[in-house]
Amino acid sequence: MRPGTWLAAAVIVIVACVCGAEAQTPRPDLVEYSDGRLTVSVTAMPLDRLIAEIAAATSVVVRGSVTTRAVTIDFTRIKLADGLTRIFGAESFMLTYADGQPRTMTLLGQGTGGTMPSSPAVALGAPTPKPPLADEEEKAAILQRPVTLSGPLSNALGTRAPIGSVLHATVQQGDADARAGARDAVLGAMVSDPEIATAYLSTLTPVADAVLADMLRTSSGADGAAEEWMTALVTRAPNEALRQKAAAVLAVLQATPER
Repeated sequence: MRPGTWLAAAVIVIVACVCGAEAQTPRPDLVEYSDGRLTVSVTAMPLDRLIAEIAAATSVVVRGSVTTRAVTIDFTRIKLADGLTRIFGAESFMLTYADGQPRTMTLLGQGTGGTMPSSPAVALGAPTPKPPLADEEEKAAILQRPVTLSGPLSNALGTRAPIGSVLHATVQQGDADARAGARDAVLGAMVSDPEIATAYLSTLTPVADAVLADMLRTSSGADGAAEEWMTALVTRAPNEALRQKAAAVLAVLQATPER
């Protein structure tokens, strides 16, 4: 082999080795929050640790508990609520804001064995039994099923979004037309896919009606948004148990005027 050829081959081998070493080096876990946007890139991180990292980055107070599972997820600078929806899946949560900043994160979807959120503003009732459903992973998969969106809501969430994100939009969107689009999309999905209604009900049932009413109202993007959504469920939900739960929460909302 000529000297020049040998040198070129050696360089190729060295570069290949270096590239291979870099490919095998895992990226460090990353959790960042700035300007209302969350960035998360983690591999097999325990969910409770990830929530603690997010709480530290956002300065929110966490109430409740989460299931023990590892999370591998990667997204960059998306809205905090949307990022949490991707992380939690079926494990429902509520964000409470004050002065435009997130203050508390209440974890709701843990069933009767989880830690119930507390609220000094309302009297707490006993949680009702959790309806039968598949395990948490199946619920998470159900609430990640995509739905097609159009109109004002598609400007906020895109033309396709997980049903879990659309559920949050029924209350959290500030634009009335976007909320109406979210309600129609969710209720249509529940009719065509009854498992979505069952999965959503399973996140509401463990939470006392008064607590759920307070959380829906404090996370609303506009006055009356919580009442709009509960009314839509009462009149249009295909699941009788879901209609009953919504009616109970709506009664609380109507008995406690906006503050």
